[in-house]
Amino acid sequence: MVIRTVILTNNLSPSFPVDELSPILTIDLMALSHNYSALQNKSGKAKLATVVKADAYGLGIENIVPVLMDAGCESFFVATACEADALRNLSPDNDIYIMNGLTCDGTFLADKNLAPCLASGEEVAQWITLCNARNTNLPAAIHIDTGFNRLGICPDDWSFIADQIKASNFIPKLIMSHLACSEHKEHPKNRAQVETFEAARQLFPDVTASLANSGGIFLGTDFHYDLIRAGIALYGSVDFDTADAGLKNVISLHVPILQLRDVKQGETVGYGCDFIAQRDSKIAVLGIGYADGIFRHLGDLNDKPATATVALEGQIMPLIGRVSMDLTTIDVTDFTGSLEKGMMVELIGETIKLADVAQRANSISYEILTRLGTRYKRYYKQYHKTSERP
Repeated sequence: MVIRTVILTNNLSPSFPVDELSPILTIDLMALSHNYSALQNKSGKAKLATVVKADAYGLGIENIVPVLMDAGCESFFVATACEADALRNLSPDNDIYIMNGLTCDGTFLADKNLAPCLASGEEVAQWITLCNARNTNLPAAIHIDTGFNRLGICPDDWSFIADQIKASNFIPKLIMSHLACSEHKEHPKNRAQVETFEAARQLFPDVTASLANSGGIFLGTDFHYDLIRAGIALYGSVDFDTADAGLKNVISLHVPILQLRDVKQGETVGYGCDFIAQRDSKIAVLGIGYADGIFRHLGDLNDKPATATVALEGQIMPLIGRVSMDLTTIDVTDFTGSLEKGMMVELIGETIKLADVAQRANSISYEILTRLGTRYKRYYKQYHKTSERP
């Protein structure tokens, strides 16, 4: 039995020499570990790999990956060779797949034991040449297009490529494809892609197969195959129904009040004078803006009232006026309690869900996370092993 203690650390303290009022992004690593285990349970017999591209969706691979490894993750997916190289320094022995394919010198990837997801006949041929030159098999995946029409080998080329592989030293480590509509359970594209993937698998019958992403986990066992690639679901707040998995919220974003202002009826707030106070109001100015990844169109624009809300001590408050580069304003007139400079306002967390923010921004949770800027003080709610006993 492993006993763990929770600590709270500021991962970026060297970047903040001045102790000023700053937005705080908190990442709960215990919740992340819980979510990995919950998704593995939901995945049944399939192994659970994780997608940590874009610096683990903006949350920092140096903190995220060790937790996932500790939770049991053996395989990781990234987008680029540079991401894979950085990840290899954190994960010396795990499988690392590069989803953008063979975008650099293959000898570099081979030397680092990094596996490109080969997405064309040309890439497969290059990898076969490398394997034959070294007279050995080198790890790589075969990326099949099953109707997404993004990256992937087209059906007309499958048989020819399969024959090339059989005559070479190259043995694919994985055959994979990607679902286009997995967040919509009833979409007919899901079933069509499974059927196409099944046809491709007949050409590679003994190769580990992977089709499902986070959404695919919840489509049923027909989609699971041997390996599932979980990404956004790891962070708990997603744009599709995961209620039966018991996922926990991983991130929260709190922003300080920099100033409180009294605004009289008829006065305006912010650029463009788009917000006009309909009553005498109390306004709070927050130290965050579109330079920090907050969508500008969440504010008042072109006669469209702001749609976003925030939470102050659990009470819902509306965003008003335009979101500017560094500042955002909210209406706290109806707040019941004492107000003062420095109070922290929740933009994402237990009250304001990530998926809700994404919906109001006409976006998706992935984009919200990967837009997070560098001006946050990032606190990682960590755990570490303190003792082990049978």
